[in-house]
Amino acid sequence: MPSALTAAQRRELALFVAVVLTATLAWEGWGLWRTSQQDQALRAVVQPGDLRLISSVTCPFCTQARLRLREAQVPFSECFIERDAACAAEFQAHGAPGTPLVLVRGQAQLGFSAERVEKALRKAPGR
Repeated sequence: MPSALTAAQRRELALFVAVVLTATLAWEGWGLWRTSQQDQALRAVVQPGDLRLISSVTCPFCTQARLRLREAQVPFSECFIERDAACAAEFQAHGAPGTPLVLVRGQAQLGFSAERVEKALRKAPGR
């Protein structure tokens, strides 16, 4: 039968758990702060009509992008390749291998990255 932990071992274990918990919370907090900063930067440069998602109804990455943009209050439009023939034709014209296809002032990006979209908008000629 295993022996019980000594007082010193219990203190070490408690300290270890506290360090791991603190590091985990700090990492999560940093991630939330970074996302907030990216969303703020994106919101500052996106104008209505600048951003369009070409999505699929079954695409979890499309859902993530949509929810992120809505939560960040970034103006965008979206179409679904299964529901809209013009959307499907546009998707095929770009030759993209998957969705979401993000159109930034008409320039295609595969997948959603707030940082990449923001950089593209800062480089692209304005409206």
